Amino acid sequence: MSSDFNSGGAQLIRFPVELVARPTTDLLRSLAPDFRHVSLVAEAFGLDEPPLEVRHEADRAMAERIAMTTYWPEDANAKRAALEKMLKPLVERAIRLCREAREAGKRSDEAAEKFVTAQLAGGYWLKPLEDASDARAFEWASSLIDAYAASEEALGAARAVRMAIRGEAWRPFDLNEEVEVALLGAASR
Repeated sequence: MSSDFNSGGAQLIRFPVELVARPTTDLLRSLAPDFRHVSLVAEAFGLDEPPLEVRHEADRAMAERIAMTTYWPEDANAKRAALEKMLKPLVERAIRLCREAREAGKRSDEAAEKFVTAQLAGGYWLKPLEDASDARAFEWASSLIDAYAASEEALGAARAVRMAIRGEAWRPFDLNEEVEVALLGAASR
């Protein structure tokens, strides 16, 4: 179901950096499942996909939470620390769920390998091995979807926190505006 090997046939094994690195949104971005993968897995297992608006709803909720906070430290560094502290539990939870999804994928792969090996060897007791493999695969699919939803929630909230740190007024996400800013920013370099 999952692979820690680099694509392209290279004999590289991925080091689980999430076990030792400080939880940050950059680390989360590198660990977060891709929506296309999550969508295909959800369809294959007959599970509901997470709502597409999770990130935008989390962005809005964090912006409202920031706006409702009546006291902020005067010092810019202290305010930044307070804002990052609001985001930290969401990022930590998302990274934990991404790690758990990766581990569930490994368990699923091991169960599937046991089943296939027994099947090829002409063994008996195939039904319990098949059931275990199916259960582990379903566990992996569910945990992958949960990890995606938690990642989107944390990354959405991170947008509101970044805007508050920069002192910008929050505004809803607008894809066209973001693309224009990215293109104009790249053109001005």
